[in-house]
Amino acid sequence: MLTRRRLLAKAMSLQAAALGAVPPRPDGPERRGRDARNARLGHVNGVSTMIVDGSPFLILGAQCDIWRSTRQDEKTVAFFDGYREMNATAVSVGIPWSKIEPAQDAYDFRFLDWFLEQAGTRGLKLVINLFNSNVCGKIFEGAGSSVYPAYTPSYIVDHPERYRRMALPYPYKYVDQGPPMCPNDPATLDRERRLVTRVAQHLRDRDSRRTVVMMQLDNEFYYQQWDGKRPQWGSAEEMAVRCQCPNCLARWSAGSYASGEEFMFRSFADYVRALTDAIAEVHPLPLYVNSPWWPPRVIPIFLERCPNLSFVGIDGIFSPREPNILALSQVDRNVPFAAENPTENSETRLNLDVLPYYTVVGREGIGNLLWECHPPQTVVEDRDARRRYGGALYPLRSAMTPICEARGTERILGWYEMRSIRPGLATDTFGNFVPEKPGESPVQTSRWFVREGRASREAVSGSFEASAGGLPVAISRSAAGVIVRTGRGELVLALPAGRVEVRGIRDARAESGVFDGRAWRASGPAPLTREGGATVVETERPTVIRLTFRPAV
Repeated sequence: MLTRRRLLAKAMSLQAAALGAVPPRPDGPERRGRDARNARLGHVNGVSTMIVDGSPFLILGAQCDIWRSTRQDEKTVAFFDGYREMNATAVSVGIPWSKIEPAQDAYDFRFLDWFLEQAGTRGLKLVINLFNSNVCGKIFEGAGSSVYPAYTPSYIVDHPERYRRMALPYPYKYVDQGPPMCPNDPATLDRERRLVTRVAQHLRDRDSRRTVVMMQLDNEFYYQQWDGKRPQWGSAEEMAVRCQCPNCLARWSAGSYASGEEFMFRSFADYVRALTDAIAEVHPLPLYVNSPWWPPRVIPIFLERCPNLSFVGIDGIFSPREPNILALSQVDRNVPFAAENPTENSETRLNLDVLPYYTVVGREGIGNLLWECHPPQTVVEDRDARRRYGGALYPLRSAMTPICEARGTERILGWYEMRSIRPGLATDTFGNFVPEKPGESPVQTSRWFVREGRASREAVSGSFEASAGGLPVAISRSAAGVIVRTGRGELVLALPAGRVEVRGIRDARAESGVFDGRAWRASGPAPLTREGGATVVETERPTVIRLTFRPAV
């Protein structure tokens, strides 16, 4: 029985977690020091920001498809090498439950440790996706003899009398890889809670470099992954569908729910609550679930019921044009995070050079991950796609701290192109749009999003005037970029390419380099010209330039 003091301590701990604080731990200064080095989700100037190794951090990179990552062969290594060369800060991989606990209570972390080593030796941080009991409504990939990989271990799957799977009402039928495990089954929850606790303990004790900065719980909790025709999306018929297993029937009868949809998402949220609380007790890290275009109305169910859940990530961001699902999903205390931009989507590929700026500048989010599809629709194996995505990431990575510390203030200017696409275009092997005529652009029209401090607007052309921390500037020939005024006589220009004219300054000097936290590491002088009273910086390749000057007034 809990004493009054322990009840009060537990209540205070839950309240602190709900407010985003790490509760005090009674484990001594060594444990507190270890936890202090963990990645966390904080705020800089009121903007949600990842803090990693004590500095602001942007998650920029990709998630490897599960079929390629599970093999841990030369293709998997090529993924890590490719994104390191593309200036990624982090990558994401799936960790199937069956790889960690192949038999009951027999834990083996060599599979996970392999990824820690691949990321750590390349200077990449790692987001791990715990693919456990419900992965897009499935418990394994493939069908028949091609089952690969298995998510839920066989000791659970082979005993349906002990561990319940979800059951759809007639006439709906799950895909062959389903149904998933039921979120209202206490036996499955007990085993998965034990699993995530052991994973958290392993990371706490073995991940000395703190390579893992975030964890995802399961994947795209979904109960409607059925074969054949389905009701209209969001219709009353679809919202009525719910699991019919004995556990769910008992919970449904004992409660009050507006719809089957609400019942299922409250069930998923309560399941996630148990897992996130178990992890936070051992090794606090940012934790999230991801939405495969869930109706935005269900997101608060998770955020309200799970105080240790940091946010709900959003899949399927193809373009910065709004309204889109990322914008619509910023409800309650949610944090903007583009969790999976699918590379098999041609619109995603067209926007590789601007999507990171949309997330970081337009939405002021914590980052942008592609979902790197299986070959041939990859970015790693497409030379032009690698160049475009790597060119977009270089300035953001190389000026990460000043950009993060300027968001939410008047010191930042950012922009990116928003494109509409010509109809009826064919695609190549990789999935890139192919114009009908040689040399023709697949883009029909464009507008530019412009953030000036806390305000934003649209520009109708790629040549526009704006204010960078109070200084008048003119931007041209640039699909995206960021300028930060870091001091009265200093600007930082983070540019994939483009021309910037700055007025109101004199005696300017420019040098190229990178930021290591707040420390500037110069690599050499940058070209600078003076034209018609303006100081002009122009580049055709990704760069970060530190411009020092004296204000003209």
